[in-house]
Amino acid sequence: MIIRDIYISRCDWFIRIYYAVTDYHIERIVRDLQRIRCPYPIVQRVRQKMAERNLDTGFTYSNAERRDTVMVVGLHSSPAEFLNSLEHELRHAVDDISKTMGIDREGETVAYITGDINALIAEDVQLFVCDCENHRKQIARRLVEEE
Repeated sequence: MIIRDIYISRCDWFIRIYYAVTDYHIERIVRDLQRIRCPYPIVQRVRQKMAERNLDTGFTYSNAERRDTVMVVGLHSSPAEFLNSLEHELRHAVDDISKTMGIDREGETVAYITGDINALIAEDVQLFVCDCENHRKQIARRLVEEE
């Protein structure tokens, strides 16, 4: 598992992103969900879904009062599926931010927020969408370091 913490200053919002998650990491993620006061039924549903070990999945939970999000992008079957899962979860996070802040979801501000987040995770995206040997080794090394 690789963890990235980002802060979006434009909207004073914190996001913790978990990449390459397996069922081994369930309790760490559950603790983070509890930290941001995720309701118990949602935590249990997340725990159950992660235990299923499905590829190309993820989830996002945001606490609007705390302006805090936990986002999980599970293991993926291809670089394209990683990007699909990441952008799916990113959309949920941006929707949560927009709703909380009363931002028009079709306006420029939401596009800037999306761009801010993508700029902060560009290195991660490159790491997972490039299937070269160098990036595979970097992922393997980082997975060991994070454990």
